[in-house]
Amino acid sequence: MLIRMRAPQEMADWSVERAGKNEVRLTGKLQFADIMSVRERLDQLLEEMKGDVVVDFSGVTRVDSSALSLWMCGLRRAETLNITLKPVNVPDEMQSIAGLVGLSQCLS
Repeated sequence: MLIRMRAPQEMADWSVERAGKNEVRLTGKLQFADIMSVRERLDQLLEEMKGDVVVDFSGVTRVDSSALSLWMCGLRRAETLNITLKPVNVPDEMQSIAGLVGLSQCLS
């Protein structure tokens, strides 16, 4: 079952999809201008999930520091929902940003 939540194309270039029972797929640009909308979609999907949830970044084409903020907010939200997030295919740029601010361990 694939549930797709996509931002209107004239407004943003990103999507947050549910792929399978416990997987979320992020695609497009995760940048400051849209990150609050991305976060809202991610929160909606997390509320429907239980246990361990895989967050797949393989479709992400561009990030800035707000992408790391999105991840940190997602981790906090997951904790309140008693679920665990596991990131996969994290973009190199996002890993570099995390390294610069001492948060590399949050992406492993």
